[in-house]
Amino acid sequence: MNLGVIAALGFVVAFLMSWLVQPHFRNLGFLTEIVDHPGYRRPHREPVPRTGGMAIFISFFCALFFLENVVLRTPLPWSWLGILIGAGLALLALGVGDDRFGIHAEKKLYGQLVVIVVLMLFGQRIDTLVLPGMGMIELGGWAWPFTLFWYMGFINSMNLIDGLDGLASGISILASLALVAISVAVGQMYSLLFASALCGATVAFFYWNISSRKIFLGDSGSMWMGLVLASLTMNLGKKAGLSLPLMLAPMIVPIWDTGTTIIRRFRRRSSIFLADDYHLHHRLLRLGFTPRAAVICLLAVSAGTILFALSDFLNVGWLGLPAMVAWMWAAQLGAQRHLENRQRGLDLFTEIVYVLGFDDRLDQLRGNVGQDVADIIDLQAARQRVSPAVVREGTTGAVAQESPSTDDSGTSSEVVPRNTDGA
Repeated sequence: MNLGVIAALGFVVAFLMSWLVQPHFRNLGFLTEIVDHPGYRRPHREPVPRTGGMAIFISFFCALFFLENVVLRTPLPWSWLGILIGAGLALLALGVGDDRFGIHAEKKLYGQLVVIVVLMLFGQRIDTLVLPGMGMIELGGWAWPFTLFWYMGFINSMNLIDGLDGLASGISILASLALVAISVAVGQMYSLLFASALCGATVAFFYWNISSRKIFLGDSGSMWMGLVLASLTMNLGKKAGLSLPLMLAPMIVPIWDTGTTIIRRFRRRSSIFLADDYHLHHRLLRLGFTPRAAVICLLAVSAGTILFALSDFLNVGWLGLPAMVAWMWAAQLGAQRHLENRQRGLDLFTEIVYVLGFDDRLDQLRGNVGQDVADIIDLQAARQRVSPAVVREGTTGAVAQESPSTDDSGTSSEVVPRNTDGA
């Protein structure tokens, strides 16, 4: 069967299954009280179920079973998929425990270590690396620690980046599409089917994640997403001899966020397990981005990086053009914010250094010390509600068209009501 048809079937079947079960898992989240309550690091203002990742997990494997026995009539490598199911269930259980009861991050790390060690004992290891200019390198005994960091990096970076609607799932969709393109190029049918099914199930979740009937991945979903992306990328890399930069390109944003998070907490002499609201997406919000604009900006950076990597691997030079468009789109969003921030005394260098995670002094410069991300998002929403009303009144001649008054720090001088339930 044509590889394009296989990819389409995998996507459609997984999409439909995930689309149908997401509302039911949303109800399950409320029934079992696996919900995310509002807090200082969260943009939502009402409890939201954290069971979307479980729905993707079920949809992914059920779609593969349906495709194998009803559509393709081709046996799938269930020996490998069984290992992935077992490891996925263990991570889901760990994540559900955290979503429902709260588990210390250090204990979650120990649980992840156990799962990863079992995976490596079953042969899921990276034994060779392909580096640009150096060719293939045999890792030997270093395969064990490298594979450990590989899985840990994917799992925890996806967990940490899951802070805004559509961000973690959007990165997963882009990574899956990259794996689809690579699988088609190298003729790997199984990898193609798995990547397209993951993409379809995640696209369905993406819709529910950004809709009014919201549902979250939860720690269970984000950790499993990192696990399955790490496994699919590693196995495709071994079969097709992919270079390390190509395999890591879809994860550029989560990797950068995780690296700067560790450096920031070390510099502050705080525990690396202590949660805060200074992740990459939080920093964009503090610079004045809306949650949606922050997600679009980070996804554009990811898409551009993936396209540049694919243009080199596929030897298709014209892919550099849409890659440049994606990066320029992200740059334009940043430029628009800079024009407004410049009026508050911020220069471009300070903004770039802050976003890259090398400096934490922006709040002092803006006078927003002690203001958390939830307050900032509430303020943005209040301004969006007030501004259209002011414009409508101004058209009658009663009030001039102007924005709500702000002080030197850029915060509104009027009292902004806020729902503090669960914060």
